[in-house]
This record gives sequence, C-alpha cells and structure tokens, in this order.
Amino acid sequence: MTIAHSHGPGRSRPCASGLPAGVSSVGSDRPSRWVRVTCPTCGVVRVRADLVVLRRCIDTHAWSYRARCSSCDAMFLDSTPASLALPAIAAGVPIELWSLPRPSPRAPGSPLHAVDVLELHLALLEPDWFDQLASVKPVGDR
Repeated sequence: MTIAHSHGPGRSRPCASGLPAGVSSVGSDRPSRWVRVTCPTCGVVRVRADLVVLRRCIDTHAWSYRARCSSCDAMFLDSTPASLALPAIAAGVPIELWSLPRPSPRAPGSPLHAVDVLELHLALLEPDWFDQLASVKPVGDR
C-alpha cells in the first residue's frame, strides 16, 4: 500500500499546498485522498482513502489493510510495512485495532494419537459415518 503523490514513492516531503503527502485538492473544498493498493485480481490500483482501513495487530504490532478495489469492487486484506502505514494515517485512512484470538481452554481427556486420526478417517469413509459418531457416548457418561 502506498500513498499517491507527485514526488514518487521514495519521497515524503509535503506538497506545495501544505497538505500531507497523498492529499490533494481537486477543484473542490474537500481534499481528495487516494491510496495505491494491490488487489489480488487487478494488481496495483488507486482507491479512495475511505475505501481502505488500516489494521494494527495489538499482539504482534503487524500492519495490514482491508480495501475495496476500485476496478472489480472486491474486498481484500493484505499486509503492509509501518513505513507505508504511517503516511496513510496522515492522509486520513482510518485505523482498526485487533488482537489474535485467545486459545480456548482444552477439555480434559486423553491426547489424540495417530491411530485415532486413522480410525476417524476410516469411519468417515463409511456411508453412515455421521450416525455412528452420533451414537458414541462421551467417556464421562459411561
């Protein structure tokens, strides 16, 4: 993800208008904000900043973004480095904080072994596999 500006992607000096890089005024009182993103279908496209949401993982401090492609209208996620995320914030792209899911507590019982997986695989090959598995009583109910 990059912010579109006339000085090229390697520079970050402000525009002559005094607006942050990536923000330009196009014949109206309201600034037009554009961001370049990489759509998995269309490749690199320019989209309005209001169609992009920066995402910051609280646990890993990794940056990513969610965007809607201006060409095919597909919604997608992609990672981005902090060096590109911070100028996007300056251009007005909203930020969403998220965290990794917490593991659920493991139910007590014996660990799963390779033979258990093989038995499950063989059971799933049978036409009435669901009825067989539904009839099995939990260990504590016997």
